Amino acid sequence: MSEWRLGLLREQWPNSDRVADLDARRLTEEVLSVAQPFLGSIGDTTRAIRTALGEKQGVLFEGAQGALLDVDHGTYPYVTSSSTTYAGLGNSIGIAEPAVSHRLGIVKAYQTRVGEGPFPTELDDEVGAGLQERGGEFGVTTGRPRRCGWLDLVALRYAVLLNGATDLALTKIDVLTGCDEIKVCRAYSVGGEEIDRFPLSGEVLEDCEPVYEVLPGWEESLEGIDTLGGLPAAAAAYAATIEEAAGVPIEIVSTGPEPEATIYRGL
Repeated sequence: MSEWRLGLLREQWPNSDRVADLDARRLTEEVLSVAQPFLGSIGDTTRAIRTALGEKQGVLFEGAQGALLDVDHGTYPYVTSSSTTYAGLGNSIGIAEPAVSHRLGIVKAYQTRVGEGPFPTELDDEVGAGLQERGGEFGVTTGRPRRCGWLDLVALRYAVLLNGATDLALTKIDVLTGCDEIKVCRAYSVGGEEIDRFPLSGEVLEDCEPVYEVLPGWEESLEGIDTLGGLPAAAAAYAATIEEAAGVPIEIVSTGPEPEATIYRGL
């Protein structure tokens, strides 16, 4: 590697000497060795999916990131480089208009955002810090803290419509335990006008102030609760408020970080 490239590498990454010392052949052998158990699973994914769908098999698709990071319909320019909504599924799997009848939307019981971008309900105070700490809102890879705030029902309705969600999974409701009161954003105030639609412009969203509805909190632990009817009255009312605003039912509620801490409405 040239001295110029090494200098640039060191400037961008202080620990880049370790990169410069890597041996390409040895690294290739190590990667192939680790990958060996998975190589048999690599193939024509589009064909496999098309066959499974044609045979009416159960197929599960999982989208990445959030609806508001969509390159076309998100809070541009604070977006990713791909489509993160249901509309991008066909392109991702190589099948035009895949028939997916059940579309489960995943929503936290409060709002989070990574990095820059408009965030009307952000809490830059001890309440937001508490949500961040109790919810473990730190990037898995980078450790970067996520910005936290009250749930934005305007944005949620927009995400539900964008994806044609049929129902919701409400996660991290246990993080709200101990809050004296819980706020939800029902609408925005911008330019002296109250609106309940999500703005198409990120610049407009930047100027939006949340119009809150205040709900009672709860002190009871949610540990061990396995039915919606077992939730504290205030927690159940909070879930009902989200359902009403989203226009689709909540079918799953997670009450803790463990996989077993999950309520399934149909069970």
